[in-house]
Amino acid sequence: MKDDGKREKLNRIADDMSNQGLLFSELFQMLAETNSPSLGLSDKVFANFASLYDRIDSGNYSQVEKGKLLEDLIAILFEEGYPTMLDIRKNMLTSSNEIDILVNWSKSATQSGIQLLEDEMGSYFLVECKNYNNKVGVTYLGKFFSLMCYTDTKLGVFIAWNGITGSDNSWNDAVGLVKKLALGEKKYILVLTKADLKKIRQKETNIFTLLEHKYLALKTDISYKSLIKKHEIEIDNLSSPE
Repeated sequence: MKDDGKREKLNRIADDMSNQGLLFSELFQMLAETNSPSLGLSDKVFANFASLYDRIDSGNYSQVEKGKLLEDLIAILFEEGYPTMLDIRKNMLTSSNEIDILVNWSKSATQSGIQLLEDEMGSYFLVECKNYNNKVGVTYLGKFFSLMCYTDTKLGVFIAWNGITGSDNSWNDAVGLVKKLALGEKKYILVLTKADLKKIRQKETNIFTLLEHKYLALKTDISYKSLIKKHEIEIDNLSSPE
């Protein structure tokens, strides 16, 4: 879709939402549906994304350089992909940490009258980029969780080029920590990897469809585990002698 056509479509959505509230989770779903499998980006913006992805994938850079390039890659998806809906701020400093990317509702969107209602996903989210040679472990996930707590953020997007430690079905290592934080702390960390970003590069999906699927998968998993645990406790109580 051309820039003008995309902007017109998003503006129509903004008009439709001007007199009613929109939950942040509904915003995710709306953007996922609005964006086509080919990203819904202009040819120029998609070309920028594809070129930068290929540079990261094939280049030999230092860890610092790789991290910076990955931040730029993700910024393209949010900043250039949704210019009338979202604002991003990069490399923001707190008293003790640096936020790679902060994504929130744009001024043009709020000025149009849209009310973004806070739900369990909050009203903005943080993005952390780690382009390491190996999988990211619990230490860096724990630091990101601490940053989310410091900024009172409920949703975080953790970009780990080579993934995080642990298996999908495990409650150990970094994978398990993500599940435990969602279940116990109501902090939702959505992990995107090189494989996920490659799907965008190949025009198989878009960023918000990915995030929505990651969020629903995390919620479904922890809800399922929570029910099983509760059921086991009830069985133990029933089998105990009076």
